[in-house]
Amino acid sequence: MQTVTYDCPNCGAGLTFNSDTQKFDCKFCLSSFTVEQMDEIYKKKKEGEVPDPLAGEGETESGQPVVDEAPKSGGEEQDYASQMRVWSCNSCGAQILADENTAATFCPYCQNPTVIPGQVQGKFAPKQILPFRLKADAAQDALQRLCKKRPLLPGDFKKTHQIEKLTGIYTPFWLYDCAADASLQARAERVQHWSDSNYRYTKTDVYSITRGGQLQFEDLPVDGSKKMDNALMDGMEPFDFGQLKPFSMAYLSGYLAERYDEDAQQLYPRVRDRVTSTSQQLLKDTIMGYAAVQVSSANTQIKQIHADYVMLPVWMLNTRYKGETYTFAMNGQTGKMVGRLPLSKKRMLAWFAGVSTVVFGLIMLGGGLLL
Repeated sequence: MQTVTYDCPNCGAGLTFNSDTQKFDCKFCLSSFTVEQMDEIYKKKKEGEVPDPLAGEGETESGQPVVDEAPKSGGEEQDYASQMRVWSCNSCGAQILADENTAATFCPYCQNPTVIPGQVQGKFAPKQILPFRLKADAAQDALQRLCKKRPLLPGDFKKTHQIEKLTGIYTPFWLYDCAADASLQARAERVQHWSDSNYRYTKTDVYSITRGGQLQFEDLPVDGSKKMDNALMDGMEPFDFGQLKPFSMAYLSGYLAERYDEDAQQLYPRVRDRVTSTSQQLLKDTIMGYAAVQVSSANTQIKQIHADYVMLPVWMLNTRYKGETYTFAMNGQTGKMVGRLPLSKKRMLAWFAGVSTVVFGLIMLGGGLLL
């Protein structure tokens, strides 16, 4: 199956998306083009295409890509082969081996950015896309800022860690809209203390609290890729969805991109759990002025569910430190970075020792005052 490369109309070199200007730049002749111009160029190019005499090779009758027959020597090898696809580079004609969900990549031979149209068409066609706003160096800067906020980070991490991989990926997401009818019953207490010359008194008033309400959720993002760590994807929020653009394949040029492998129905349990917990927490937050609140029962009914398929910008960064790989994800629009950093055992022990000393001192001081 053929791929698409967005080449400069002036010199023929590959074009990549510039997140600063939101245009497509040619690094050779320094030309730049808008998304609208790129769509028009692709349209004319497609209209003038000559049918490929080998187009039938590597495809099924339905037009779906197939995999070259793999040796049936082991189940693991067969499973791996069944998940791979072979594409033809539109620039140099080389064969590109890629994951079955890959929608945009780079040719390993000519290094041109390559888009696979069949992966973003039909049911896999995104409705909208959120273009990258930040470049790769912003991800490295974000990691440095994250390190400065971690006092328990090993002292040599900043100098000795090595960035193994930094990749910009348009990641498949589903944006859910829904409504929720939520209610809860709670037991709340107000406690009063007083004393006289003979006794100390405690009065506890117990209340039965009822809360209920209707809530509306819009653009609740859930990633549709099994490869992506859900905690990292959730941690990058929020996105500014007011900047969503109508989907164009041109945006994918110069980045990796994947189509979804989990549909909106499969991901509904994650949406249900998030809407339920958020609804109940919002109701509970309205119960104020009590010493203690214990929820006895809660109910959430979710309705009017709608989901749109979009692509969102994510920078994935892998860094290696003392033989272990640490993975980080950065929101390609806002720059928010999340991930797990190593901890220094020495600094942790010193920190706990310091906290213990302070707590012990306060206890002794409090005991002295009571005496």
